[in-house]
Amino acid sequence: MNTAVFAGVGNVFYFVDDLDAAVEWYSRRLDRQPVVRGDALVAFDLDGTRLTLHQKDELNSPGPAGTSPYWTVASVDAVVQDWTTHGATAHRGPKTVFTGERLCQLLDPFGNLFSVREAPTGV
Repeated sequence: MNTAVFAGVGNVFYFVDDLDAAVEWYSRRLDRQPVVRGDALVAFDLDGTRLTLHQKDELNSPGPAGTSPYWTVASVDAVVQDWTTHGATAHRGPKTVFTGERLCQLLDPFGNLFSVREAPTGV
C-alpha cells in the first residue's frame, strides 16, 4: 500500500536557452518580479505555486513534450491576446471544452508550453 500524500503543485520548471531574456519576458507577462534568483534559475511566485525558469543543461531542454499544467486565469482570451502580441503563439486553442472551461496552450518565445484555463461561467 502506498502511503504517499500529495498536495497541490508546488513548482513548475521551464527550461530556456536564454535565462535573462526569459526572465524579462515572463516578468512583463506575469506583471511581477522573481522571488528567487540563482545562477541557473529564477523563480516567480504565482499565488503559492512557483514557476521556475531554468537554464537548459545536458539533462533538460526547452520544448512542449508531454505534461502541461494549466494555470487558472480570469480571462483566457485576454492572456492569449497579450502573450501573442509579445511573441508567444497559440499552440492549441483557445477553445471552450465540454466541461465549460476555456483553455489555451501557448508556446512562449523560448519553446515552452504554457497553458491557461478559465473556470466555467457560473462556477
